[in-house]
Amino acid sequence: MFDIFKKSNVVKGTRNEDLPMTHDGLPDSYRPNGLCPRCGKQSSFEIIGELPVTFSGGIVHPSGGKPYRSYSDKVTCLLCRHCSQGVVVVEEEWIGNQPSRLGYGKGGEISFRGVSWWPLPHSNFSKDIPDEIKGIFSEAVTTYYAKAPRATAVMLRRTVEAITVHFGEDKGNLANRLKILGEKNILQPSLADWVKEIRLIGNQSAHYDPANEVNLEDAKQLMEFVEELMKYLFILPAELNRHRNI
Repeated sequence: MFDIFKKSNVVKGTRNEDLPMTHDGLPDSYRPNGLCPRCGKQSSFEIIGELPVTFSGGIVHPSGGKPYRSYSDKVTCLLCRHCSQGVVVVEEEWIGNQPSRLGYGKGGEISFRGVSWWPLPHSNFSKDIPDEIKGIFSEAVTTYYAKAPRATAVMLRRTVEAITVHFGEDKGNLANRLKILGEKNILQPSLADWVKEIRLIGNQSAHYDPANEVNLEDAKQLMEFVEELMKYLFILPAELNRHRNI
């Protein structure tokens, strides 16, 4: 009963079957395909349930249906067709090309689009990453999806700091520790340059400076790099050792 005004964002295949539109982001009921927060794979999703959570005060009288309270936010449960696990999405109402909370603008079709996901993306950590490092990185992920880019950058800097401690460098400032890891060839030159950027942006984020604000896109790039850094330092060597022991 809650899908009466929902836009069906699909295209038709050669046999007139519904095909979801291409989407590289996270899934929602508007685009039921994309990156699965659970398995990390590109997949399509089945909508298996939804429930309104924010009511807008009106009553909708559908033709031939039972009246219901109008709503502007809902929770949708999606089933990943790759890992067969559920994903929960909090979605807000859009009218045309903007959220309805910003006004109706020129009008248009009503759809619902995701604003928050559970489980959080980037939270399915490999057992090969040390627990202390996983814990700090997890906080960075949480702050990113809470739309707090400065806090994200600070926690990513702490993740890098924890990595240096893991490799035996716990004395001196972070810049010197990274230099030593580079000299030991634990960090390759290109990686070392990127890690220095994380240190610098993390430092900027910890202090008020309106000229050096960190935005969500900055935080996303840093987070994705730290994830790749952990893969390079911990996951790939562990997989290689397991392969050698077969």
